[in-house]
Amino acid sequence: MRSFIAVLFLAVAVDAAAQPTLTVLSSNATSELIHELAPRFKKACACELHVTFDNSAALRARIDKGEAFDVAVMTSTLISDLAMSGTLAAASRKDVARAGVGMAIHPMATKPDISSLDTLKGALITARSITYVEQGATAVVLRSIFAKLGLTELMNAKTVYSASAAHAVAEKTAELGFTQISEILNVPGATFAAPLPPEVQVYTTFAAAAKPGASAAATQFITMLAATDAATIKKVGMEQIPADRLPPIAADQLTPAQREAVEAFRIARGTAISGPFYPLLRSPELMTRTRAMGDYLRYKSALPPRLSEFVILLTAREWTQQYEWNAHYPIAVKAGVKRDILDAIAEGRRPTGMSEEETILYEFCHELHHDKAVSDGTYARALKAFGELGVVDTIGITGYYTMLAMTLNTARTPAGESGSPILRPLQR
Repeated sequence: MRSFIAVLFLAVAVDAAAQPTLTVLSSNATSELIHELAPRFKKACACELHVTFDNSAALRARIDKGEAFDVAVMTSTLISDLAMSGTLAAASRKDVARAGVGMAIHPMATKPDISSLDTLKGALITARSITYVEQGATAVVLRSIFAKLGLTELMNAKTVYSASAAHAVAEKTAELGFTQISEILNVPGATFAAPLPPEVQVYTTFAAAAKPGASAAATQFITMLAATDAATIKKVGMEQIPADRLPPIAADQLTPAQREAVEAFRIARGTAISGPFYPLLRSPELMTRTRAMGDYLRYKSALPPRLSEFVILLTAREWTQQYEWNAHYPIAVKAGVKRDILDAIAEGRRPTGMSEEETILYEFCHELHHDKAVSDGTYARALKAFGELGVVDTIGITGYYTMLAMTLNTARTPAGESGSPILRPLQR
């Protein structure tokens, strides 16, 4: 497999040797954004800009091997991982933009219709070959779609892995290429055919961060990149990240009632507020009462942690609530819920291999969410397994995390990063 790596080197001054160099490792998805930024950065910073482009997974490997750099621009998940390990300075991180997945074809090829899941399936079946980056951000999305459509074996046989799907299509290595839309638009010999249909489209957020102790130039670069205007972001095939409608309130802007609620939260939970409690703080009494309910339902309910977390994640899945899902996925795994069960739930499939207790709770919660009631048979099984206290606490957990999901979805609170599966809208 031929490696595809692009390098951008911009000398800002005539006497290049006398100027410091800012070294950036960037995902291919953000290459055009950086090309757009470069001239403005040249005027603002008396330094040279040296940028290496590759897929995010490859860049992570280069960093792990000790490659020198000042700034990394990659998927937000990898940026978070590197910040947690101390390789990147968490305080320097800024989200840049998000990209959806699209299909690339050769300019002389007939454009397939992939406007719906059915037409996408047809295009995949009739294609002679497809390509995507095996370790890229798109890979997980595509494999999930193949599994959903029952095409995993067929598509594995047709797949030609490449370092750049758009370039592979341009070189006629494969008929259809799938990658971030922003990676297709400026590749000569490749045509952007269409985005994935809405019901399976997944957006990847890209972020930037600097190494600890980075220069002022690194900070300036990240700030300018994150401040790219909407027109430019759209021009390069990306989208602005939806704004948080009810973001954290600055400490000096809190009312006395809000400060009291924040302190009560800290005393009760031993930590600062986060997630849904940021928007809920607009109603400090509601936030305090919500926190108190959660103190019981999360930590003291009749269900053991394994089953409680299972119910929480069923609720997060119903509401396509990524923050809630990311927060509780690792907790559920640690508590003993099997990953393959949770991954099936994430994909909207009924899991196989559930325990008897998990099966009863799955049926109970599924009926409660979809039928707005519980049948006599399901109720009887739940009552026998958990007693009246367990049944009522199950309802309470479902209702509590439904309220939190409604709050998070309305506020558009950004999801945290945990490496858990990405939730796509459910098909009804």
